[in-house]
Amino acid sequence: LKQRDGAQQDHCGVGKLQLVAPGAMGSDGRAAKRAKVEVAPAADEGLGGLYDFLPPPDPVKDEAAKTAAAKSTFSKPALPPTDKTRAIFLDVDGVLLPSGSVDTIVIDGVTLPAKSHVKESDFSAQALGALRAIVQQTGAQIVLSSEWRRGEDLKSSINAVLKSQDIPQFRECTPIFSPRPEIQKVNAIYAWCERRAREIGRWLKDHPEVTAWVALDDLDFDWADSVRQAGTPWMKIRSVHTDDKICLTDEGATEAVRILTYPPPEPKVVRKPSSMNASNSGSSGLLTSTEDTGPDRIRLG
Repeated sequence: LKQRDGAQQDHCGVGKLQLVAPGAMGSDGRAAKRAKVEVAPAADEGLGGLYDFLPPPDPVKDEAAKTAAAKSTFSKPALPPTDKTRAIFLDVDGVLLPSGSVDTIVIDGVTLPAKSHVKESDFSAQALGALRAIVQQTGAQIVLSSEWRRGEDLKSSINAVLKSQDIPQFRECTPIFSPRPEIQKVNAIYAWCERRAREIGRWLKDHPEVTAWVALDDLDFDWADSVRQAGTPWMKIRSVHTDDKICLTDEGATEAVRILTYPPPEPKVVRKPSSMNASNSGSSGLLTSTEDTGPDRIRLG
């Protein structure tokens, strides 16, 4: 009977039973049924580790990579202390930012970026490097003369970009004036340039400690000089005129350093009739425009 009972239990619990030797039934058999079956570990089928596909370490290449990273981090020359006797009047559009690289809108006759923030990728890396080279060689402070100084968000964006390139941030801006109506009626671009010249002149009057300065701008200040009034600084000889598509170049930076290091003397006033019509290509001289044709539009920046 025990054997039949055991056989019946084996049949009913076949999924859970472990095969036992004959005669091991009864209490010992029931204990054997309850015993856990030990599962042998799966055999290694040669799949390998998670990172076995990577090449073995190369100490030489690893050291070279560390050296290159360190060189990249410390490749920029250290900047000198700020020289408060020198100033860079900085335009943005056409100097650090290529013309047309961002969408613009016109507000009260002034062209400004459509967005209140600009990205570092919008700026010319070459121009930012050239600006840093000027500061590195002269210690000059940066004063924002661009129309972008009209918005706090835009000013913050510019300073953020300067900081990312290890360029000192500007702390001051030129004041904002209105164009002279008599010039505005005749030639708007001349009125624009003359206004910027007066704005720079006012800042210089408020900072008599500054004895050397340069204006980085895509506007040709020969236009401002041609309609200059007494008390407004001569601009052309102390400016670097940039191509609005190329922006500030290494050659422009070299010229700016020269102007800051060896400030040019005041030019002698030559009494010639001013020309506010840029189409007078036959005129020349200190007080007239050197442009052959008038600009298609006023570029503000």
